[in-house]
Amino acid sequence: MLKGIDERLSLPMICYQAMDAGYDYNPIYEQVHRMGHRSIIAYNKKNESEAIGFDKHFAPTCFREHSYRYDSYDAKRETLKYTRPKECIDCPLANEGICQKVYKVKITTDLRRYAAPARGSQAWKTIFKRRTAVERVNAYLKEFFQLNNVR
Repeated sequence: MLKGIDERLSLPMICYQAMDAGYDYNPIYEQVHRMGHRSIIAYNKKNESEAIGFDKHFAPTCFREHSYRYDSYDAKRETLKYTRPKECIDCPLANEGICQKVYKVKITTDLRRYAAPARGSQAWKTIFKRRTAVERVNAYLKEFFQLNNVR
């Protein structure tokens, strides 16, 4: 369906594809990336173990398990920029050079885990909330126009 939309419609104003966790598959992320759009898809854990050195939104963590803060996205290099957590300002490890001030991650290393804007950021949450308005319209059409029975 994504390929058909991309081939038939030229919609330069669309830059995000917001979907629920049912669409959390690598081929979907790859197709959205090939289209030049950004994927805002809820993450489905799928019996995966917890990533060491990262929090639940895949932001890097310091040695004391404080999450780095999402700062910005560089579209030219396709990298997410994270900055040192506030809790690490007085940390003795930061003075010894063990903790990094800035942490950059290319989204192409794992399109499923890294999205632009970063998962868990306020911008990501705002874009994902827009999806619920569309879901309400779909529910309205199904209920009042009998679109549940269409095959």
